[in-house]
Amino acid sequence: MTGTVLQTHYDALISRAAPDGSFAVAEGAGSRPDATAWAAMALFAANQAPELVAAARAVLAAAQSPDGRVALLPERPEAAWPTALALLAWLPDPARAENVSRAAAWLMAHPGSHWPKNAEEQAVIGHDTSLRGWNWIDGTHSWVEPTALAMLALGALAAPPAEALAEAARLLMNRQLPDGGWNYGNTRVFKNTLLPVPESTGHALAALAGRAVIGDVAPSLAYLQGPRCAVATPLAAAWRAFGLGAWGLAGQDEEALCRAALERQSRYGPYDTPQLAQCLAAAASRGRFAALLGGHS
Repeated sequence: MTGTVLQTHYDALISRAAPDGSFAVAEGAGSRPDATAWAAMALFAANQAPELVAAARAVLAAAQSPDGRVALLPERPEAAWPTALALLAWLPDPARAENVSRAAAWLMAHPGSHWPKNAEEQAVIGHDTSLRGWNWIDGTHSWVEPTALAMLALGALAAPPAEALAEAARLLMNRQLPDGGWNYGNTRVFKNTLLPVPESTGHALAALAGRAVIGDVAPSLAYLQGPRCAVATPLAAAWRAFGLGAWGLAGQDEEALCRAALERQSRYGPYDTPQLAQCLAAAASRGRFAALLGGHS
């Protein structure tokens, strides 16, 4: 059940569905695969509009290239980071098993670029460049959020790729900041330690649940639970809920923060569809990312 207030925001999301099943990236804008995937996941998590969920999955399947990737734009096949999102959207539907298999195979064949670490680079960027995760743009270095999303997708397969997931978990742990938390994926630049942000921290913690010892991420959990992350903006609120929820720590405060972020649209205007959908999904699932993949309570 979503409740009357949350339903208003779901109705706004539903209004962005196009006749072909795709979702506009924002009110009055064109459609995009990431918007379509997040909308499908948010609707599925709340048991809403199953016909729109099925249509969105079909549109994503039509956008999938023969090699398995789902690109952000047809003219930019290297911008293939929506592949993990499409895989997540397809996972609950047995009819999309072939799409899931091809997307997973593409991700496994296209990790982020990596190279042996050396002392000179370590002095500049601080992290281990030899570890493989996933990236925003094919052929570039691995970063926190695409790695985490690929881990969530591949980790939910019937036969998860254990070795690749273990290496990706090591990458995330290597990118954890000394005092806890994550940012986009750098720990230090020219000897300056960088600062964490809530949404990147939430992504990493959601992906590491079951793959890291709680003591090793305790400072990051404390950061995400703390006042610096009690931010009523859509991505910070959503991934605070998902990150803490993965470790059994999300509660009414996290759901309330998501709802507060959604209500802020009355003052600041409508969020774009990926942000709206992620915040809705986190509120409706109470931070249980598994609900987006079929793990309804």
